[in-house]
Amino acid sequence: MSILVQDLNQWKSAPVLDVSDAKIGTLASVYVDAATDEWLFAAVETGVVGFKKAVLVPLDGAAVGRHDIRVAFSKETVKAAPSFGTDEELGPDDEPRIYVHYGMEYSPADTPSGRRLARR
Repeated sequence: MSILVQDLNQWKSAPVLDVSDAKIGTLASVYVDAATDEWLFAAVETGVVGFKKAVLVPLDGAAVGRHDIRVAFSKETVKAAPSFGTDEELGPDDEPRIYVHYGMEYSPADTPSGRRLARR
């Protein structure tokens, strides 16, 4: 991954593009592995005012451009991912569904909550 930890905060509200440069939405926050603190997913805000939602997209293979972030998935794949309200917390049942959507292996974290993801 070509995104550095110290760079992520400055990219909030930056456009997030798919593999063919189509805009998906804007970076709202980043989710890390609760056990290792490794950056795993970008929360991307999509939709129009009054109908905004957030979807998570893996940061593996993502790259930072001059003014945007490009992810390694198509807009259609990201838009079809499980979504949640922009002011909602990710639910425990959402985690496995997100991993499955992107073809990633999921197992609960070895943390008191069993949660794999934490928002930063």
